[in-house]
Amino acid sequence: MIPAENQVQLHEIFTAHGMSDPALLDCLLQSLKLRDYDHDQLIIRAGERPTHFYVILSGVARYYYLSPEGRQWNKAFFREGQLIGSLSAYFKQQPCTYNIAAVERCRLACLPLALVARQRERFPQLQQMQDLMTRQIMLRNEDREALLLTSNSEQRYQWLLEHEAWLLDRVPQYQLASYLGMDPVSFSRIKRKLGH
Repeated sequence: MIPAENQVQLHEIFTAHGMSDPALLDCLLQSLKLRDYDHDQLIIRAGERPTHFYVILSGVARYYYLSPEGRQWNKAFFREGQLIGSLSAYFKQQPCTYNIAAVERCRLACLPLALVARQRERFPQLQQMQDLMTRQIMLRNEDREALLLTSNSEQRYQWLLEHEAWLLDRVPQYQLASYLGMDPVSFSRIKRKLGH
């Protein structure tokens, strides 16, 4: 049974994602399981077929690619109130191409993908949520691609301050440097230059 405070939180998150049908909310709450992840623990491993979407109730998670040499390239960060998982793996019915891991201790509500597939016709709001997530991810990826391809390091750091400043207090500096397409030394230099 999900604790009452988490039920309230989940209702708010699902409603914010367009899912307000009381029958759908009851169905989701009955199907969810809570799980805690420690710092750096993998939630989804690259090469695996995901079986769940997740709602972040507390903590920060990151998506990252891992090179054959072990170098990590951060793709995105998510925090409380956001849904995470690999939509591309879900749509293609293929393994995930990146890892998803906890940056700090996370509490996640785990939603089985099989439920989403099974209940989509009964609850049209599930499809609307999926469409909303797809649109958000597409726009986010397009903005980030433009940032990385057309901006210098200082402009990228300024973008971070304007759009995702919350990351500065919760994500290690070397991970932010990777996210912005620079090395940690350059990231530190820019922070000092701008007085942060």
